[in-house]
Amino acid sequence: MRRTFMLMAAVVLVLAACSDDGGDSPVETTLAENGSEGASTGGSVANVQPPGQATVMVDGQEFTLTEPGALECSIAQDAITISFRIGDNEVTLGGGANLYEDGWLGSVDLRVANPAGEPGPISYFPDLAAHGDAIVIDGDSMSFVGPMQKQPANDGTNPPPVEVGEGTISATCG
Repeated sequence: MRRTFMLMAAVVLVLAACSDDGGDSPVETTLAENGSEGASTGGSVANVQPPGQATVMVDGQEFTLTEPGALECSIAQDAITISFRIGDNEVTLGGGANLYEDGWLGSVDLRVANPAGEPGPISYFPDLAAHGDAIVIDGDSMSFVGPMQKQPANDGTNPPPVEVGEGTISATCG
């Protein structure tokens, strides 16, 4: 399987080198029909943010995170690491994910320490294993637009996550 992956990676690199778009087109990472990774042009980063900033729109709320978190921001076609915060960690956006042969593995979480009208902390996140094809990367920017879940506060019963509809995560390193 490793040999197959290396061969596929070489083919992708050759095709990318032969393209005449100058590498400036956004690339939406998707899974090919045979389950192997592939990158297709199309789509664009949603709600592109200025360098060093991120925004999340989910569950009727919008958060703009302008302060760096604990990790250095890094966005590449096959890996993302993001970390942003508001204030003294009142709201944090953090995550890391890598693109493997079977898709994206990792997580991106928005944590809200003191949510309005309910006990906290809570978090919002996409299921990247199921919806990683919704990640779009263009240079130092990335976005995810798709189904999101909410992990309610643990009240001692360890409640399961609940679906909260479509959400948008957009970040730019800088």
